[in-house]
Amino acid sequence: MKKLIVILLALCIFTIPVMAVDELTGLSDQQILAVYDALQAEIQKRNLDTSALTQRDSTYVFGENVHIQTGQLTNCLPTPMPDNTLLINQGNQAILPTPVQILPTATPAVAVGDKARYESMTPADGVHVSRGQVFDITWYLENTGTTTWTTDYCMRFFNGTDFSKPRKDRFYLNQPIAPNTIGPCSVDAVAPSQPGTYYMGMVLSNENDENFMFVDVTIVVD
Repeated sequence: MKKLIVILLALCIFTIPVMAVDELTGLSDQQILAVYDALQAEIQKRNLDTSALTQRDSTYVFGENVHIQTGQLTNCLPTPMPDNTLLINQGNQAILPTPVQILPTATPAVAVGDKARYESMTPADGVHVSRGQVFDITWYLENTGTTTWTTDYCMRFFNGTDFSKPRKDRFYLNQPIAPNTIGPCSVDAVAPSQPGTYYMGMVLSNENDENFMFVDVTIVVD
């Protein structure tokens, strides 16, 4: 009789994972109590904490539609484990595969119509000139945009002391400057009548008077 109970107990324990709820209800009271006693012993053996009882869904453990709701036993079911199917065995260790890095698609640079880069100028900054001297200032600029600078483009006074030629507020380009080429942008200047150091800022504007390049010069009047 004792041997029969042990066999029945083992049968109950190992068939629970594949049983549905309606199959558990077919067990006798003695079988249910035997399962309960066995699980209680296992709880004590593992020193599981049952102080905070919560209802756990055993679907993660036993499969679809299987729930064990026998008093404190609802708290001892294991929590869902992560999916280990992605683990790669290497020796005695399980190593997660290296994630594939997805690089963002490079955004193409937006082409700018009017754009310039400073190359050089003449005369150089700090040049000495006489009082009232008439001279030219030329900036050599590279057209780094996509539009050709036509003879409708001009240099205009922006800030500092305006010692450009009197009664002239626009100095148009003498020649077109195509993209990726360097060309001269000149201003007629007249040195002030008083000695000192003078600074003047100019801008390059398109035919719509839209400024897109700033240049400057410093002179010393003797």
